[in-house]
Amino acid sequence: MESCVTAKIKIPATEEILATLKVYKEALQFCIDTSWEKKIRNNVELHPFVYPKLRETLPAQLAIACIKQACGMVKKAKSKPTIRHVSIRYNFPRSASFKNNILSILTIKGRVKVRFSVPDCYREYFSWERAESLLHLDRKGKCFFLFIFSKEINTESPLQKRVLGVDLGINNLAACSDGTIFKSPKTKLIQFSYMRSKLQAKGTKSAKRLLRKLSGRQRRFMAWVNHNVSKQIVANADTIVLEDLKGIRKSRNRFMGKRLNRWLNGWAFRQLQRFIAYKAGILRKRVKFVSPYLTSQTCSYCGKIGSRHGDSFVCSCGFSAHADLNASFNLRRLPVTQPYNPCDDSIVNRLVEHRVKVPRD
Repeated sequence: MESCVTAKIKIPATEEILATLKVYKEALQFCIDTSWEKKIRNNVELHPFVYPKLRETLPAQLAIACIKQACGMVKKAKSKPTIRHVSIRYNFPRSASFKNNILSILTIKGRVKVRFSVPDCYREYFSWERAESLLHLDRKGKCFFLFIFSKEINTESPLQKRVLGVDLGINNLAACSDGTIFKSPKTKLIQFSYMRSKLQAKGTKSAKRLLRKLSGRQRRFMAWVNHNVSKQIVANADTIVLEDLKGIRKSRNRFMGKRLNRWLNGWAFRQLQRFIAYKAGILRKRVKFVSPYLTSQTCSYCGKIGSRHGDSFVCSCGFSAHADLNASFNLRRLPVTQPYNPCDDSIVNRLVEHRVKVPRD
């Protein structure tokens, strides 16, 4: 399994770097316009149409990176992209190198060397293989270099015995088969949505200034929550079973309602799964993705189809539990090749014995 980690390092925004970012932004927009006009999505086919023009201002390696980036953006876009904030792709060792805490990057005025100290939290990753990295300038004018590291990690270990099923949801961020439920911070997200809608409706200069100040706060808050939740999940298992939720947003339609669509679009399940995957990879633990089909409607004790009413699941066999916990029990036993014995699962067995529902809080 290949594990990838990104280290975001702040570097000084020198004149050479700022000038390179400005020229690269114009060049990237030129490549996008040409690609869109000629209906070319392949960087090799686009190369002869834009490369001579790019070489007037950009070095060869940055020109090639610009063409690849433009084609990648056009392939995913439904309408012609407009560049507002740009990131330059650097390839080790052709256009960037790092040695003795000195970063050397290619600019329009030649190589520029930048010295910085590596934070302790990223120090171990600098021994990994360096992949294509990014030079980024944010809206506040701060310059960052995003090192992307990769390493092949062997996750096939004979000591991996603890299997944990994790059901992701909107009301409950994650429900684990060991009985742990992580509540969703819906109250905090509602506050963000309410404040943003009020400021947008007001439309004054001060309101727009406050909107810019609040920009990204919800995204950073959810990333902080997902980091904490994923860290606890990975610490309690050797093999983690998750639902393959690819394409779930495409299933929404006008009959679901505007409110549910808003929650579905704001659901950061992909980020949480990505955090779990890379944290597990570093610790040589496995992550498996399985189909979510009927995991919430199947009884985890007898295997029959039961009834779900809100957060409660009830089966004709007498089993009742929290619906998300019941789904996590089903996920836990999906990758197991041996016949399932409900007596082996102490949590499910205890729920059936006492005939009680798992408390929501």
